Amino acid sequence: MIDMIADINYGMYYTQRHIDSQALLTSANCYFGNCTWDHIQTLGVCSKCADISDQIIIDPTDDRYFTTQLYQIFMRRDVGLIESIGNTFYPDASVLPGIGPLIIHWIAMARGAPNLQPIGIDCALYWCIIDQTNVTMTNWNITDEILSSNSDFSEAGKTIYGQRTDITLTPDAGTCFDEIGTELDPKYCTKTVGYYAQHALQNFFTSPVLGFTGSATHNSTYNGWNIGTEFVQLLYTTIAQSKNVTLNFNIIMENIAYVMTDNIRQASPQHGVSQSFGGTSVWTTFYHIRWGFLVIPTILVVLSIIFLLATIIKSWGQEKWKASLLPLLFHPLHDEHKPGVAPHRIAELKTIAENKEVRLERTHLGSQFV
Repeated sequence: MIDMIADINYGMYYTQRHIDSQALLTSANCYFGNCTWDHIQTLGVCSKCADISDQIIIDPTDDRYFTTQLYQIFMRRDVGLIESIGNTFYPDASVLPGIGPLIIHWIAMARGAPNLQPIGIDCALYWCIIDQTNVTMTNWNITDEILSSNSDFSEAGKTIYGQRTDITLTPDAGTCFDEIGTELDPKYCTKTVGYYAQHALQNFFTSPVLGFTGSATHNSTYNGWNIGTEFVQLLYTTIAQSKNVTLNFNIIMENIAYVMTDNIRQASPQHGVSQSFGGTSVWTTFYHIRWGFLVIPTILVVLSIIFLLATIIKSWGQEKWKASLLPLLFHPLHDEHKPGVAPHRIAELKTIAENKEVRLERTHLGSQFV
């Protein structure tokens, strides 16, 4: 429960939700950062809000207060800035229809200064089943998904404070699958919320110290304000910095529902871990060879091989000392001048060459060694 409360407090100030695409699937195991899932289904928390500013009136029994035509909430007209109430009663169905098993109902009147007309907002957090289909993760960011949710909106599914029965949610037909994607009877995908967890959450949200219940008033003596709780401080800061207070109050509730859902996804259920298998993409290097550019080099290599083979065949069986200059000492370039019979071994030729000094001169008989 402590980690859930920490996430709720974090969600109140969570301003990165619409750009932090990695957090959309925090509990995903995608080692290479590029994965797809056909279907992911989890227990979650949904939120719904409505603007009830047109329902705010001056209390007919005491004109010192504002109130609403729908709910028993009162704010002083002279110094009141915020009046916030969290309770476990279902909201008016004409304002917030389609609320599943209720976690908390929040009503607030708020304004930035005592001389302004307050705005009113009516919100609810309730348990629901969240389905994500065709989920695509690219470089660890969720880039595409189809998001939907459903809940139990029946009278039998309504909650009461302090109830002693668990909350069960059964998904719609066609949304229950096993780990390999085979469709199952929806009863096999039933989600359960223990009544102790439900009671603890409701106690937290209705607390006048930690939860949604509190007030803020203008202090005329010090020209400041008196603020009762951290949540009310957040509301007052939002009023001071926002042009559309109702929209931002709605976003705060969406963020709280969002981080609560994320907390549920990361927690292991009592009867094992529910998994949704998907596919992963791995970076692989491919080479595209343009064979046309290799034609000329290939022809040159083939011709070189043919030339080498022809040379080998042509010179096969001939003396192999044309690479040395020693033959020129004993076999001049002209046949008319042969110095005599040369030794038969190369070692003897080298011995004779070491004892001679030879130069090439041009004579009337041509170039020859002397």
